[in-house]
Amino acid sequence: MKSSLAKKIDTIVIAALLNCASIAIAQPSAVPLDVQGLDQWTIAGVRSRAMGGASVASANDASALFSNPAALSRLSSFEIRAGGLYGRTSRQQTQAWVPMRPVPGLSLLLESLTGTVKTPDSLGIPGLPVSAWETVQRQYDNITPNWDRSTSASQPLSLAAAMPLEIAGFKIAAGVGASQVMNLDNFYQDNNALSPYPGQLRPFPVFFTNRNDTVHIKWYQYIRERKGFVYGITPGAAITLLPGLTLGGSVTILSGTSDDNESRVERGHINVAISNGVAGKFMVDTVYYFQTKIGTSTYSGNVFTLGLRYEQERFSVGAVVKPAMTLTRKWDRNVTSLDTTKKWFPIRIDSLTARNYKESGSDKLEFPLSYTLGFILTPTDKWTIAFDYEVRSLGDMQLTSTSAAAALHPWINNRATMRFGVEYCADDMLALRGGYRQDIQAFSPDGSAIIDEPARGGVYSLGAGFAMGNILIDVAYEYWRLKFDDVYQSNTNYNSREQHQFMMEIAYRF
Repeated sequence: MKSSLAKKIDTIVIAALLNCASIAIAQPSAVPLDVQGLDQWTIAGVRSRAMGGASVASANDASALFSNPAALSRLSSFEIRAGGLYGRTSRQQTQAWVPMRPVPGLSLLLESLTGTVKTPDSLGIPGLPVSAWETVQRQYDNITPNWDRSTSASQPLSLAAAMPLEIAGFKIAAGVGASQVMNLDNFYQDNNALSPYPGQLRPFPVFFTNRNDTVHIKWYQYIRERKGFVYGITPGAAITLLPGLTLGGSVTILSGTSDDNESRVERGHINVAISNGVAGKFMVDTVYYFQTKIGTSTYSGNVFTLGLRYEQERFSVGAVVKPAMTLTRKWDRNVTSLDTTKKWFPIRIDSLTARNYKESGSDKLEFPLSYTLGFILTPTDKWTIAFDYEVRSLGDMQLTSTSAAAALHPWINNRATMRFGVEYCADDMLALRGGYRQDIQAFSPDGSAIIDEPARGGVYSLGAGFAMGNILIDVAYEYWRLKFDDVYQSNTNYNSREQHQFMMEIAYRF
């Protein structure tokens, strides 16, 4: 009875591992490159970055133009400032596959471990080879499941100028600047992408194969990468209506470009034989196919910002509202593919002709209204404690594409983001800062225990401000860390991303 129960359990497990066999879908995480990176908005001010990004109520310099234009009222003289950033990013993926009792060699194959396994003899007779289904299945390349990658880059962050004015008895502050609005950097790699994906948990239901059937799985390496930025030119102004109460507004004209690359290299065609509802054998066929998509995207749009700030002696509150806006992405790319799967093996790869063609299109990203509330407390003249609460509702972003028949909602994050910061003014020449902010992603890891729960990371920051007469220097360091696991019945992919960013801003007050 125990043996019968164990067999039933094996049958259910293997059927689940081979679910979706009748649907030609790719691995969920290996989705094509479209809007990845467009949720990554940049905080421009270096002082604010050192304080965990909390800026709506605490901004006190020309960079307030980019966070809360109402805070421009805190300027006492004309100021110009410029900032830059250097960053280093490390990414890593480690895969752990679960041995499956009926077909244990499959997990060994996907972990690149069968190369050291001895080929068995048929019926125990030395020299008599086994059949293609019975022998040890080996990979046809040297690709391993795990990878790591590091990149570094320097980039301009912001340039701003602002000054206080008095017109018709009203205190007004006006400014203009250019800043980085989005960092589009995005990278993903999976050396064991499968279609259909065995072991997928969600969002598709489980499909059981026929009791006697062969499941065909495409096995390939998938890589996507986007590198680029969206910058904005921002004019803005603030007006003091009552003592301590200021309103402000700005408009940011967006433009940017990115390099978009995708590649797919076929590793093999996995055939799994099902007998009486149980997977008993599998075989890997050779496949020669690769495809690359190399192109660029251009971005344009406008962002309007309305700000308010109310200041008292020991505390201040602020609010920023960004009405709904549309970002337009136009893209074109060259597609190169090589497919020799139908030709007999062996074949000379260098004698083949690749297929080349071009693709182009446009996307519209309709971002919903977003708002941020800020609060600062100054218990003494030396200490400032800042807090921001931001709601962007990324899950409500609507994507309209020339390549899709209907509008899509590709993101899932409707969570609010919190930012904390503190500043200690040791004297008139030195200020020390620190902070933390949440880094909530716009995607949910595959197989997440809570459906549509976004991946979460954090950003820790330190910094200082130096005042030397009319010259001000702000420096900051940020440590970003994001870890998430893609969980399937057949394996778990452990993903991590770490960033170290150093930034500096130099200002002159006249």
